[in-house]
Amino acid sequence: MFYYWLLLHQLVIGGQEVFKMKKLIKSFVMVSSLFLFSQCINSGHASCVGLDFLLRRARSACIVAYLTDDCSGMGEKNGFDEFLNLRNVSRSNALGIVVGYVGIAEKWPDGTPIKNGQLQTGDVVLFKIIKKDRSLLIPEPQPTHLVPIVYRKRDEEKPLIDFVNTGCNTYFTANGSLSAKGRHREDILKERFYVHKISNTKFRDLLSPNCLTEDGYCHANHDLKIGRAKPTLPECEKLSVLPSNDDFLHNYLKKSKPVIFKNMLRDWPALTKWSNTYLRKQFGEKNILYYLSPHGDYEGVEPASLWDGLEDEDMPKSHRDQLPFPDLVLVRPASMNSSFSSFIDVVEGLSNGSIANLSAYLQYTSIPAFLPGLEKDLREETLFPGILKEDQLNIWLSDGGTRGKLHFDQFENFLCQISGKKQVTLFDPNNNHQLYEGHIMEAKLAFNWTTKTFSRRHIRDFSNVVMSPVNIVRPDYTRFPLFGETYPLNCTLEEGDILYMPSFWWHEVQSYPNVTEGRNLAVNFWYEPFFTKEIPCPECPMDVNPEYRHLL
Repeated sequence: MFYYWLLLHQLVIGGQEVFKMKKLIKSFVMVSSLFLFSQCINSGHASCVGLDFLLRRARSACIVAYLTDDCSGMGEKNGFDEFLNLRNVSRSNALGIVVGYVGIAEKWPDGTPIKNGQLQTGDVVLFKIIKKDRSLLIPEPQPTHLVPIVYRKRDEEKPLIDFVNTGCNTYFTANGSLSAKGRHREDILKERFYVHKISNTKFRDLLSPNCLTEDGYCHANHDLKIGRAKPTLPECEKLSVLPSNDDFLHNYLKKSKPVIFKNMLRDWPALTKWSNTYLRKQFGEKNILYYLSPHGDYEGVEPASLWDGLEDEDMPKSHRDQLPFPDLVLVRPASMNSSFSSFIDVVEGLSNGSIANLSAYLQYTSIPAFLPGLEKDLREETLFPGILKEDQLNIWLSDGGTRGKLHFDQFENFLCQISGKKQVTLFDPNNNHQLYEGHIMEAKLAFNWTTKTFSRRHIRDFSNVVMSPVNIVRPDYTRFPLFGETYPLNCTLEEGDILYMPSFWWHEVQSYPNVTEGRNLAVNFWYEPFFTKEIPCPECPMDVNPEYRHLL
């Protein structure tokens, strides 16, 4: 009952903070349901529970069950010592799991037997919590049965508590206390980097168009007194020497802290080798997909009223009703399928002025899949080998006049600048409600090469994309007032630099062309995130990715 008192007390004293209250109410409901379920499944009578009941409760808790062929009169003796201890500990500690007994002859509501040919009496089975896929506006149907993860005492070398901790993503010892890994995890979550720790400059203090300039300085807005010192956009930490693996792990990765490694590409062949002439020679006939935008903005948000056919689009009302901003659309650029050589022609035409009023961008393009062989000109082995799990290697090539609008990526990102420069404006992911994280309806531009015109005609009937609706160049503080309370960070990349951008950091990227080549060229390495969270869910906390438990 201590948990009830504690949460109610916090609700009373925090009544003026609506956002925190929502989180506390959610915690209160979770603790309440977990407490009531534990009283049932962990009752002293040790009776079995039905699988329909387990299916319901798995929506809020991880379940550990001992399979038995005798559900009556078991008392406290059914199961081996480790299981009995776990059951007793779970009744007296808030472990985030529930432990009990299930009859091996039971069937799930859809008729699937729990005994699937592999399970035996005396096995312990673990059912992971069923998490809602928030990335889908229309949720997937609830499962009709659960897939067990089996622990068989006679075949296992590791203790039951280790099996449970791994399967349930918990961090406890056999006696219910927090494990060393659990304490380390708590310390990591407390010590994450916040921009406001190094800056008092809120975005509202900046005049955005003047702030996002090449020099990184911001002019005071009209609300500030004349003569007051101009606020500056704080900058990323910059290092001229790569840190050791341990230093990177503890001071940047675990802290979710961006950092620029200056001039680290000097020994990478790509820096001097990847001219337009070389790339055209190697891949001129290769078929690629590139993108076009009228003003250089990519994946920006604008009013849906600008688009034709909005009234005729066939998005279900149940779908639309879940959009937090149904009057806005995320604008995807027009796409062009052509040879790599033709794309280079467009980039060079934009550079020399023979083509105007648009920008061209080869973005999100996998090097191994579309431009194989370029990997050998990179030196990925210098980027802290053995720590992160690689996901993708991409190339980004444009005329240099592009702006990637405000978004986040679910990856650890090493952005390597080869030609031109990029000004990356970052916002930490610690207060996502201030960025108004949510689903936004998508729309796609069309381009006519004959007339050289763009048209707004294609509103898509799905909206699984998660973006911020805020235009940081011209923020609408009437509609998005909390955005003014964010703390921006400037991470400008020069040629030869590498930016480490942690997962889930919001960023807007303004590219500038190399003066002599008239282009902007970068590659980036995406890795599995060290921190992860549910999306879209502004109130959901960041947590250590279970994939990296071994680093705790």
